[in-house]
Amino acid sequence: MNISGNTKLIGLLGDPISHSLSPFMHNLSFNKVKKDYAYLCLPTGKKDLEKVLDTLKIVGAKGANITYPNKIEIVKYLDEASDEVQIIGSCNTILIDENKKIKGYNTDGRGFVKSLKNNSIDIKGKTFGIMGLGGAGSAIATCLGLEGLKRLYVKEVDFDKAKNVKKRLEEKIKGLEIILTKDQQHFAKNLDKMSLVINATPIGMGRSKDDSPMDPEYLRGFPLIIYDVIYSPLETTLLRKAKSYGLKVFNGIDMMINQGAISFNIWTGQEMDTKLVKERIVKLLKWQEIK
Repeated sequence: MNISGNTKLIGLLGDPISHSLSPFMHNLSFNKVKKDYAYLCLPTGKKDLEKVLDTLKIVGAKGANITYPNKIEIVKYLDEASDEVQIIGSCNTILIDENKKIKGYNTDGRGFVKSLKNNSIDIKGKTFGIMGLGGAGSAIATCLGLEGLKRLYVKEVDFDKAKNVKKRLEEKIKGLEIILTKDQQHFAKNLDKMSLVINATPIGMGRSKDDSPMDPEYLRGFPLIIYDVIYSPLETTLLRKAKSYGLKVFNGIDMMINQGAISFNIWTGQEMDTKLVKERIVKLLKWQEIK
C-alpha cells in the first residue's frame, strides 16, 4: 500500500475486532483497483459510537463497516437508510458523502444468500433454523424471507428482541412464518423439519472458540446442512462435530467475502476480485491456524 496525502480512510467499527480479516480483504482489493483508500480496525463500543462517527466526518473518511455490537445501535445515527436497513433494523456498511451525511446499508443478508445460491442450496418454500437474531441474524432472516423462505425456527437468548424481529419481518414479508423457540432443547425438537441450520451468534470464535451455540449431539441422525457465519477459525466446534456426523457444513468465508464485495462497490463503484480475495484469505487463515 502507498499512503498519500489524499488517502481516504475507511474503518471497521466494533468490539472485539482484532480477529477481523476485513482490513486484509479491502486493502488488497483497493490496491488491485488502484484506489487511494486505507481500511483500518477502529475498536468502538456502543458508548463511543456517536463520537467516533463524528470524528470520521471531521477527518473526511469515506465510510465504514459496522460490526458487533453496533449494527442495530448505528441506525439512530443515519441520515439516510437503504430499503434493507429499514426492513432489517440493522446496518453493517455506511457511506459518508461530501456533505458529511451518513447513508446506511446492510450487505450481510445479501452476502449470505449469494453464498447459498453459489452452492445450489434452495431457499424458496424451505424451512430453516437460525441461532441468533442480532445484526447479522436479522439481516440473514430478512433476505431469506425475501427469497421465499417458508418457515424459520429461531433460537435467541434475548426473547424480547426476537419477538420484535418476528413481528417486524412477518409484517413486511408476506408468507414468512417465524417460530421462536425458548431454548436449545425446544429448538432441537424441530430439527426434523429443517433442511439448514445457521449459527449467527459469535459463539465459536475468540474466547468462546471451544464452545458451541447448541449441543452438537442434537444434530446426530438429521440430514442437515450446517452453516456457521464464523470464518475464524475456519472450522468451529459446531462445524467439526457436525462434519464428524456426516453432515454437510459451510463456514462464513463466502458470506464474509460476498458482503464485503457489496460494501466495496458502495464505496468505490468498482467490483471486487472475490476469487483472488478468497484464495489469499484461506491461505492466511490456514497459516494462522498452523502458527
